[in-house]
Amino acid sequence: MKYHPEEIKIVLLAFLLFIAGTISSVAQQKAMFTQYMFNGLMINPAYSSIDDAINITALARQQWVGFNGAPNTQTISVHSPVNQSGTSAGLLFMRDQIGEVISENGFLGTVAHKVAVGDNTYFSLGLNGGLGKYVGQYSRSGSSAAAQDPVFADQNSLRANIGFGLMLFSQKFYAGFSSPFFYYRDLGTAMQSATAYKPHYLLQGGYLTNLGDDIKFKPNMLVKYVNGSPVQFDLNANFLLKETLWLGASLRSMDSVDLLAEVQLSPNLQLGYSYDFTTTKLAAVEKGSHEIVLNFRFFGRNSSSTPKCYF
Repeated sequence: MKYHPEEIKIVLLAFLLFIAGTISSVAQQKAMFTQYMFNGLMINPAYSSIDDAINITALARQQWVGFNGAPNTQTISVHSPVNQSGTSAGLLFMRDQIGEVISENGFLGTVAHKVAVGDNTYFSLGLNGGLGKYVGQYSRSGSSAAAQDPVFADQNSLRANIGFGLMLFSQKFYAGFSSPFFYYRDLGTAMQSATAYKPHYLLQGGYLTNLGDDIKFKPNMLVKYVNGSPVQFDLNANFLLKETLWLGASLRSMDSVDLLAEVQLSPNLQLGYSYDFTTTKLAAVEKGSHEIVLNFRFFGRNSSSTPKCYF
C-alpha cells in the first residue's frame, strides 16, 4: 500500500505529539547526534577526563529538513581540567525546539575524576546535574485530539535532572557507559507530568589505529537502550588524512545513513559537518538532517606536554 505525502504528514504530526515529552527533554539523546564522536560531553559526563586541554564546542542540528515542525537543537559545551588534579569540570547549555509546540532550554554542570589503571590507561567517573525550562503549547498544534486529551494540556515547568557516566580510555581507545539524563523530576509538583521520559542508557566505544604515515582509522559505536523501545545502534568509521581532514560514514539503525567531514582549520580550531540520509518513510516528506560542529581547543601553560586528542 502506498501512502500520499499529506497522509504521512498527518500521521507524523500525531506521532510527534505523542512522543513530544520524550523527545523534548533529551532531544540530544533521542536524536543521537551524528558527530557524537567529536562531542563526547553530550553523551557522557566522564568524557571531559579524556582531554587535558580546555575545549569549547558549539553544535547546531536541523532535523528532517522540509518537514514543518521538525526538531532543531543547539548546544554549547565547555570542559577543562582542574590544574593537574585528575579532576575536570564542564558546562553544557542546550536549546531544543519542535515547531511552535515544544521548546526546552536548559543547562548541565559536569564533574569527572580519572585514575590510572595501567600504562597510559585511565578510568573515569563523571556526574552531571542541571535544570531545564520546558514549555509545551499543545493547543497550538492544530490537533483537535490533542486539545481534548488532558495528557496534552499546555505545560510550563522547571525540570531537574541528574546523570552519570563511566569511561575507560587511553590514547588508542575509549569505552564508556552513561545515562546523562538518569533521574528526572518536575520541580514544584509531587507528581510526574504525563510527558515524563524514561532514562536513556548509552554504551559507546572507539579505537584509533594507523593505516600508514598519513592515514589513521577510527571506528566508533554508540548503542542506546530505553525501556520499552527497541535497542538502537550507530556504527561509524572515520579516516584521518594528514592530521587535517576527517572523512567518515555512519549507519544508524531504524533511522539513517550519514556522511561526515571534519577539517582542522588550525591547531586550535576544528569544523565539522554531517548530513543524514533518512532510510525510513520520513524520506517521503523531508530532505535529510544537517549538523554543524565547531570546536575550539586551548592549551594550558604546559602545552608542549599536552598530546593531541583524537577522541
